[in-house]
This record gives sequence, structure tokens and C-alpha cells, in this order.
Amino acid sequence: MTLRRFPSIVLIALITASLACTTVTRLFGGGEPPSVLPGTAEPLQVQTATAQALPTETQQARRLELANTPTPFHVTSSDDVRSTLDLAKPDYVDYFDQPGTWFDYDTQGRASYAFEDGHLLGTDYEPEEKYTWWSYSERQSGNVYTEISTTNGDCIGKDSVGFVIRVDQATSAGGYGIEVSCDGEWRFLRYRQGKQAQVMADWAAADVIKSGANATNRLGLWAYQNHFIVFLNGKQVGELYDRNNAYTFGTFAVYVRASQTYDLTATFDDFAFWNIPFISQ
Repeated sequence: MTLRRFPSIVLIALITASLACTTVTRLFGGGEPPSVLPGTAEPLQVQTATAQALPTETQQARRLELANTPTPFHVTSSDDVRSTLDLAKPDYVDYFDQPGTWFDYDTQGRASYAFEDGHLLGTDYEPEEKYTWWSYSERQSGNVYTEISTTNGDCIGKDSVGFVIRVDQATSAGGYGIEVSCDGEWRFLRYRQGKQAQVMADWAAADVIKSGANATNRLGLWAYQNHFIVFLNGKQVGELYDRNNAYTFGTFAVYVRASQTYDLTATFDDFAFWNIPFISQ
């Protein structure tokens, strides 16, 4: 009788051992992990850290290039920075009715400037994009808001008129200028040694510009340290920061630039500037 019951006893023992092993496995982490945590309905999300690659030499060179170039122009908010100034009371004004306040700076005879009928007239005799021929004022500019009225002559295309601030009269190095073209566009330039001009913001249209022959526009430039805001006919059209901040002080100048037309004449009137007081950060 004892011998006949032995297989059953062995079978029961084996089943008991198997159940015990299964319980231990579940308690101590054996087998596959569950896809859903108890009491939740969302699968487990496994997150792995990713290493950030170091910049290559090309990327580093590009970042350095961007750090040394001007930021692009952009239209800013409706806040008018000129609100800190009394626009009815300029610090200096010139109606060009008294000769001798501006001086011709043309060493090669390609342009001339003269007072006539209460205006300053400038003539560029040859189409030349590389150089600009200027007439200087004795006044000095630093942190200023400047305005001047310009009237086109018989112009076409990119024939243009403009003005410059912070010019070193002795060397013609430095200076920042804006100009408007006969076809209704404007641009912003930084001048260097020998009157070489670097385009900081290329030609762009603005609906406030009056285009064509004999059209008159009021050009304005707000300049505080390396911060510049362009106004045309009283409307803000663009803003720029020059990271190089190369030129901070100098004289004013006006110019006529003939790109296609020979003997291009334009007139200037009602020049004025306002010194910008210190702006606390």
C-alpha cells in the first residue's frame, strides 16, 4: 500500500515546488516586466539620455562670422523712440539759406555742391556705384536723431540721395548713412576708409517713399551707440544693431549718387538734429 501511494506523493511534491518557484520569480523580478504599471492605464515610457555633439570647426567659424556681422533690419513695435525728444525744438537746424555751413568734399571733380535759392544742390556727374561724393557740415554727431529733406532730380532706377552721420572728415573713415532711390527703395550703409561703403541693409521697398523725378522725402535716422532706427517721411521702417560698433562720433554729410544718370542733381533742405540724452539701462 505504501509503495502504491509513492508516485502520487511525488507528483504532489513536484506541483508544490513548481508553484513555489513561480511565486518567487514574480516577487523578485524574474521574467518579462509588465507593460502597464499597477493602477495605471499608460504604458511605461523608457527615456534615454542623448549626448550633445560638440560643434565642428565649420560650425564654430560660422558662429564667429555671425557674431561679427550686423543683425538684419526688422520692423519693430509701434513705440516711437523719438517720444523722449521735443521734435518741435531741434538742437540745431539749417535751412540752407546761409552759404558756408557745408563744404564740398570731392577731390576728383566728379561732383559738386552749392547753395541756391535756400537749398543745397548736389550734382554727381558720372554714374559710379563704388564711391560717394559728399558735402560736409562742421557740426559733430554722436548719439543723435537726424532729419533732412531730399528732392530728386531727373532720376531713374537706383539714382539716389542720402545722408551720413559720424563721419571722420579728415580721413573719410567711418559713418552710417541712409539713402532713398528714385524707384522708391531705401538702404542702410556703413562707410569705411576711402569712402568704401558696406551695405548693412540692402535695397527694400517702403510704401511711404515718394518715388520718381522731383519727389521729396524726409529722411530720419535715430542713432544711439550701436543702435539705429530708420524713419522715412515720419514712419519707422527698420531697426539695426551694429555689433562692431566701429564709429561713434563725427560730422554730418549729404550726397547724391548717380547709378545710371549723368549729371544727376538733387536738392537738400531743412536739416535738423536732436541730441539724444543718456539712456539708463
